[in-house]
Amino acid sequence: MSDEIKIKKSDVWKYATFLLIAIVIVGGILVFTHKPSSSKGAANSGTQPQQKADLGVFLNDAKLFPSLGPSNAKNVVVEFSDFQCIWCGLASGLPSWANTNTTSKTAQQMISQSGDMVGSIGKVENLAKQGSLRFVYVPVSFFGAESTYAAEAGFCAANQDKFWQMHDLIFKNAGSDPQENTGKYSKKNLINLARSIQGLNIDTFSSCLNNDDTLNQVQTVLSDAQKFGIKGTPSVYVNGKSVSPTWSAIQSALK
Repeated sequence: MSDEIKIKKSDVWKYATFLLIAIVIVGGILVFTHKPSSSKGAANSGTQPQQKADLGVFLNDAKLFPSLGPSNAKNVVVEFSDFQCIWCGLASGLPSWANTNTTSKTAQQMISQSGDMVGSIGKVENLAKQGSLRFVYVPVSFFGAESTYAAEAGFCAANQDKFWQMHDLIFKNAGSDPQENTGKYSKKNLINLARSIQGLNIDTFSSCLNNDDTLNQVQTVLSDAQKFGIKGTPSVYVNGKSVSPTWSAIQSALK
């Protein structure tokens, strides 16, 4: 004879109530403890482990990954950056909106939330120029056509040893308000920016950009960064370890 388990109707409602309460509690815990996944253009990808990473692919090819400072420097800082990334612009400190006197409400809110991230990478670049460390810039292109054009322009300028001049111009001309894909980095506008670079052959530069001569380089850099696991910018590594793009975090990680 088979055994039967009988449950009273009142008990069914009691168990159902307990189950519902448990679901609500667990769901609430998940909501309040879940951290948003990293996204393109986020202040930091946050996806990389804190153990030392192998950044060799980004350290040994100056044509793909431009650098400042001595190659044998004790400290090496690597930044994965998109020229259109507004947080990257904030870290560079170069756009007109990336200062405390900005009239843009969006910029003011970003600055208030970012702490000492404002100009953090600019400080790193200055230390590299002084010979105190090596800074490697990885120009990823997450935001589509204008990001691609800007990265291409950087490499076209690099062909004439003018990468960093173009780098600074692109960030400085990000407009008076943090926005992306507004047309400011069309090929025509990038060529006009390049005209102000002393010693640059503008005809050679224009031909390079208009003919996408450096597109393969841009695509290779993006592929290498994605294989490495980069999903957001700016992503910063100091001596192989992922750190926040704030100046205090970068400074504390330097030897």
